[in-house]
Amino acid sequence: MSPMTLALILGWWLVEASRAQDLPRPSLSLHPSQGVSLGDAVTLRCHLPQLAARVWLYQEEHRIYINYKYKEQDTAEFSFLNTNWEHTGTYRCQYQESLSAEESEKRDPVELVLTDRRFPPPSISLSPEERVGTGTNVTIQCWNKDYGAAFLLHKDGSSATIQRQDLDVLPPELEEDIIGLEINFSKLNLSPD
Repeated sequence: MSPMTLALILGWWLVEASRAQDLPRPSLSLHPSQGVSLGDAVTLRCHLPQLAARVWLYQEEHRIYINYKYKEQDTAEFSFLNTNWEHTGTYRCQYQESLSAEESEKRDPVELVLTDRRFPPPSISLSPEERVGTGTNVTIQCWNKDYGAAFLLHKDGSSATIQRQDLDVLPPELEEDIIGLEINFSKLNLSPD
């Protein structure tokens, strides 16, 4: 291959790579955004900052779905009608402009967490129990009678997880020794937000 041909190919590749970084990133949202239980329907909605014909959905960095339209769109929806444990995980979306090979960067991840209605909700307590002022350290204690759970701490009315604690599943030989699980969330610099 001649140096001129190589320079042209490298130049084209660099231009395309820099243009892809210039495409604005999409945003991804879950509907409903919280309280999704095993077997519920959920929709992941990719909001596009500009019209596009192809939109990809990734789960844990693996491309799992493509949404292709003959007309340009500003939103693409990916739905699970009957969620199962395989649907839990981190999702991202990416799009391609209609008349070019440019692809956007992937969106910051959104996490789909499923709850199981067969298990009762955990108990919760605060320490200190009395009213506290801004900047006070507070410990939120959660526990349940089951094992192998993940505890997610949310502020009322918000789907954003403040803190998360995952607990490993215990081996069957220890099941009879389990009385319950307890987890502590420490929230520093308490504020009204």
